[in-house]
Amino acid sequence: MLEGLKEWAIQIVNSYGQAGLFIVAFAESSFFPIPPDVLVIALVMPPINASPFITAFVCTFGSVVGAIGGWFIGRWGGRPILDRLFNREKVQQVERLYDRYGVAAVLIAAFTPIPYKVFTIASGVFKLSILGFIVASVIGRGARFFMVAYLTDWFGEWVIQMLDKMMVLVLALGGLTALAYWLWLKWRSKLLKRENAIKRDLI
Repeated sequence: MLEGLKEWAIQIVNSYGQAGLFIVAFAESSFFPIPPDVLVIALVMPPINASPFITAFVCTFGSVVGAIGGWFIGRWGGRPILDRLFNREKVQQVERLYDRYGVAAVLIAAFTPIPYKVFTIASGVFKLSILGFIVASVIGRGARFFMVAYLTDWFGEWVIQMLDKMMVLVLALGGLTALAYWLWLKWRSKLLKRENAIKRDLI
């Protein structure tokens, strides 16, 4: 399967280059099933040797633009479109993450095996702030694609041989990053509440 994905990716990038990466990243955030990571790897590796920075940037930009499209699909279509497009188990998993983490769930989403399009459409359905959603998407997806691009640039062919394990590493590191961000938000919220309480007591 991985070899087939690699061949497909090479055909896409040979034909369309960074434009092909943008299109796939855009589509994957709202309806397409193939993750763009494999295209990032194919572009950065020989014989193309594209810049890992530019490649990761294009992938992140395409993914975030597609995510905004997914948000509007969910906002306009409501809960029925979410239930129609995805199975109940995935929808319930995403709903639990939103209930627990709020906007930080979008950060976590960038590193979970659950397709990102479930989160983008769900964000519109659950009326998540569009600004918070965009910021979280940029951070989460950017962290993932820059990590993949630079790991590929540093380790080359080893990345293909160890793709499954590498993605586990990416998911683990990304999940820890998202968790740390969520904990920081909780700590900041408590600190602000304490400051406000002190100000009220002084008044």
